[in-house]
Amino acid sequence: MSPNTPLKVMLVEDNAAFRQALVFVLKSEQGLEVIAQAGSLAEAREALGDGGGLGGRLDVALIDLLLPDGEGTELVGELRRANPSIKVIVLSADLWPWRIEELSKAGVDAVLDKVQSSRQIAREVRREGGGG
Repeated sequence: MSPNTPLKVMLVEDNAAFRQALVFVLKSEQGLEVIAQAGSLAEAREALGDGGGLGGRLDVALIDLLLPDGEGTELVGELRRANPSIKVIVLSADLWPWRIEELSKAGVDAVLDKVQSSRQIAREVRREGGGG
């Protein structure tokens, strides 16, 4: 990826206020572009199925762990099949050591606590995506 090409991000978060705030921060960061957002697994799958394979165009997926219709980790396999190089970051407010190990085994690249500032989350998205 060239330094001038923004990282393409998908955000899956069921709390609409938190999602909108995070989208605002991510969009304000140089080098990041939110190209899809969803509030559930179903909405995420719908977005991934539209437009000839959105998953193949994504660099980073930022996914809430607990969604109203399942766990965000259910998307990891689908995202990797569409784009093996995608970076998957899980957000959660409940991070126990055993859970972090479980998420790592599920193929998640990073786990972030929701209590981190939005700017810290944006920095981690950029770092994981290879954008510095």
